[in-house]
Amino acid sequence: MCGRFVLFLPPSKLKERLGLDNLLNIPPRYNCGPMQELPVVVKSRMGKARWGFRPEWSKADDPAMAAKMINARSETVEEKASFKQSWARGRRCIIPANGFYEWAKDAHTGVNQPYYIQSAQSDMLYFGGLWSKVDGQVTFTILTKAADDNLSHLHHRSPVMVGENDVDNWFNGDVRAARDLVTRSTTHDLRFHKVGLDVGKVANDHEGLIEEYEPQKALL
Repeated sequence: MCGRFVLFLPPSKLKERLGLDNLLNIPPRYNCGPMQELPVVVKSRMGKARWGFRPEWSKADDPAMAAKMINARSETVEEKASFKQSWARGRRCIIPANGFYEWAKDAHTGVNQPYYIQSAQSDMLYFGGLWSKVDGQVTFTILTKAADDNLSHLHHRSPVMVGENDVDNWFNGDVRAARDLVTRSTTHDLRFHKVGLDVGKVANDHEGLIEEYEPQKALL
């Protein structure tokens, strides 16, 4: 799954990389969390949407339910009532990120250890997602799939990632083309390192959160 991510690339560079029509004024974020208004890309424009999906058929916003729909399983997205309309209508989005966090219990200490995960080949990741708009409110979810072997020991799910050269295809292709991109998504090029426990508090948001954690050695 994906429950926290990082985006610190300057907006001007993101605009250039993706060929966007507009420039969104966003500060660096090192701890993007659920139910926050965050940058998303739809075709050639970038805007903000709430991370926590609201189905198009919902009569009222339910924040508690939306917080449970920050991710959508790509394997069942065509069937699930909450997501199938957005999937069928091509309401796909890209969530740009420099990396994301995952937690795994340390077998030696029992601590739920956070890790920062990023690409070994690029400074950017592009998560595939779905968006909806109800009563003027725009929300999104991040698609996930089974994690590859190199990441599965941290978590059995990972975000669906679209290559930078495939972003246009993600938006312009039909449902079959989108499904093909989901299938091709891989975590084989990802690398990760331990980070400090401060990332567990979503109110903490600073560059130090992604620095490699070095445990203090006991004094002799």
